Amino acid sequence: MISAKLIKDLEKRGFMLEFPDYISIEDEIIDILKSRNKRLYLALPLLLIEKFDYNRIIKRLDKKLHKEFDKIIGITAKIFKLEGIDNQLPRGKFDKGDFEYYYSSFKQFIASKEKKDEEDLKESIRIRSKLNINKASSTIFAPGKLRIMNQIFNHEKLTNTELKYYYRSIRPLIHAILNENLQKYVRIIESTKKYS
Repeated sequence: MISAKLIKDLEKRGFMLEFPDYISIEDEIIDILKSRNKRLYLALPLLLIEKFDYNRIIKRLDKKLHKEFDKIIGITAKIFKLEGIDNQLPRGKFDKGDFEYYYSSFKQFIASKEKKDEEDLKESIRIRSKLNINKASSTIFAPGKLRIMNQIFNHEKLTNTELKYYYRSIRPLIHAILNENLQKYVRIIESTKKYS
């Protein structure tokens, strides 16, 4: 079995291992329980948000795991109640220490998921704005000019020929675009009703 430490380190270096997806939430829950890994059990409340078939799960568990699963369901029901998450989970008996352990982990997981979702949204906005900039700039600038502008933007060194071309052909266009009077003039033209 590949260690999690190795997988995490390889992912940091850009190497991704593809693992098959689970066909059902029940199979995922069963695999977590059968691992008998208490750290993995902390993920169960996140999975129990989804609809699942309780009977299908318990048929594949021994008595000890069945009891453990019922305890986690009871803890999750209380967590969901405190967090205002709708659920039909039955309440159960559990240790106060277990509840606090699961609840603090649940809050951490939710906070990190929200942070990741926010980062994904920012990245999506960044990519869209770059596409918009590329589209707008390709309307004004020829591909050769765009290539030189991208080199400057990325702090890449220009050859003497590229530098001369920049000052002769690109810079005057940039100054014209930045001219406030020209911008006002173009805005007036764009906002004025057009007549055929």
